[in-house]
Amino acid sequence: MRLARVKGRGVRTALRRAVVIGLAAMMPAGAARAWTPPQGFATAAHAWETGDYATARNLFGRLAEAGDARAAFYLGVMAEQGQGGEADPAAAASWYGRAADAGDARAAFNLARLLDQGAGPALPADPVRAAMLYEQAARAGIVAADTGLALMQLDGRAAGGDAAAARSRLLRAARAGDGAADHALALRALVGDPPDMVEAVARCRRAVARGYAPARALLDQLSAAADPGLLEAATAREPVLDTPGN
Repeated sequence: MRLARVKGRGVRTALRRAVVIGLAAMMPAGAARAWTPPQGFATAAHAWETGDYATARNLFGRLAEAGDARAAFYLGVMAEQGQGGEADPAAAASWYGRAADAGDARAAFNLARLLDQGAGPALPADPVRAAMLYEQAARAGIVAADTGLALMQLDGRAAGGDAAAARSRLLRAARAGDGAADHALALRALVGDPPDMVEAVARCRRAVARGYAPARALLDQLSAAADPGLLEAATAREPVLDTPGN
C-alpha cells in the first residue's frame, strides 16, 4: 500500500511535468524570453578585443537581436572597419542607427560621421540627419560631435547656427580637449581679416600635442614661413588659448 502511494506520487509528478512542457510548446514565440548568450556581453567584447572577430560577430549579433544597443554599436564598428569581413559602410550605418535609436551616443556620433560626407553609392550623404545625430551626441557629452556640427554649420550644410555660434561650439570643444577643434580654429584664424598667424600656430601646436595628426602638415608649413618673433608669440599664446578673448 505504501509502495502504491509512492508510485502514485511519481506518476502525478511526471504528469505535471508533461503538462508544463506541453504548455511551453504552445506559447507563441513572442512570449518566450529573448535569447541572450550565456557568456554575456563581456565574452563578446573580449573576443573583439583579442581579434576573434568570428566569435565576436556571432555573440554581438545575438545580443543585438535581443535588444542590446552596445552590441549593435560594436557590430557597426566591425562593419565599418572591415573586422571579420569586407568593410561595409551601409551595414555599419544600419547597426549604428539601431544603437543610436536606443540612446547610444557613440553610435549617434559614428553614424553622423558616415552621413556627413557619405561613403560611396551604398551610403549617400545625408547632412540633415548627420546634423541631428551630431546634436544628439553633443548633448550626451561627446566633444567631437560639437566640432562636427560646427564645421557643418560653417560650411553651410547645417542650419541652426551662424558663424558666431559655430565658433562658440569649436571653442567649447577645444576647451574640452578636442584637437580637431583646435585645427579648425587654426584654419579660421588664417582666413580672418586680418589673418591671425599667432593664433593659427598656437592652435596647430596644441592640436598636434593632442594627437590630431592632420594638424602636423599645417604646423610644418606655418612654422617654416614664420619668423622667430611670431613663433615666440605663439609659444606665449598657447597657455591662454582658453581664456576669454582668445
